[in-house]
Amino acid sequence: MDNGQMKSDKKEWRRRLTAVRDALSLEEREQRSESLCGLVELHVLYPLRSKLGRPLNICVYAPFRSEASPLTLLQQCWDRGDLTAAPRIIPGREGIEIRKVEALSNWIPGKWGVPEPDPLQTCLIDRTKSLDVVLVPGIVFNEAGGRLGYGGGYYDRLYAQELSKGGAETLWIGFAFSNQVVTDIIPMEPHDLKLNGLATDEKFIWY
Repeated sequence: MDNGQMKSDKKEWRRRLTAVRDALSLEEREQRSESLCGLVELHVLYPLRSKLGRPLNICVYAPFRSEASPLTLLQQCWDRGDLTAAPRIIPGREGIEIRKVEALSNWIPGKWGVPEPDPLQTCLIDRTKSLDVVLVPGIVFNEAGGRLGYGGGYYDRLYAQELSKGGAETLWIGFAFSNQVVTDIIPMEPHDLKLNGLATDEKFIWY
């Protein structure tokens, strides 16, 4: 497949699955998000805390438009003493930085309206320490570990950053509604991040 065809295919997948996600009512999205949060705690966070014997360093996000919401899970992480952080796009550059978030009020609209940590209320986290878990949003997923986001490549670059500094143990967990998961092959490129697992409102899958 040539590059032009791949871009066209990705655009069509994004269009189709965004429409599927948007069709969910607010009430249904909230209910499904609650189920998602419970499965991530059960299958990922609780076992990892027990294994490591300490609170976790977790990278989360605040939902944009009709995305699945991890905010219930975020509150639980605060209650358990985990360090929670979120990505922020660096203005005028293609990179992202990771900032500590300690309250829902720490988020403001960023590029394209996507919620991100307010630099006036948050601080950069110590990047010499690897993240234990990264919750990864997206538009399309499949059960083979494929993922399509919005096309900016920011999570792919964060993935490369973590690997370059020895963060091979970081768990990259897709976080999505079950109707965002397809059985088809998703067009992927060599630099795309490799998920370790996928949480939906119906089940959890390890890869």
